Amino acid sequence: MKLIIILLLALFPLCSSASNHYALVFENNTILLVLNLKCSPCDLNCANIQYQIFNKETESVISGVAKPVTTGIENNFRGYMMR
Repeated sequence: MKLIIILLLALFPLCSSASNHYALVFENNTILLVLNLKCSPCDLNCANIQYQIFNKETESVISGVAKPVTTGIENNFRGYMMR
């Protein structure tokens, strides 16, 4: 039941494309990471990114602000630094 709620919350920003919200979801065996972007994923200088990390083993949630990190268009690398 908790996983269904988490997935619905993760998909909600994708449903509101009119307000320019996007969500990126990454998952492995122990965590689920949701990045909520208030700008286009292609925007290299997006300053409004929130993250939520759901730990599946301990059922805990960590949230905060993320910052985009890039090496530039020529190197084609994009990452996020969580604070």
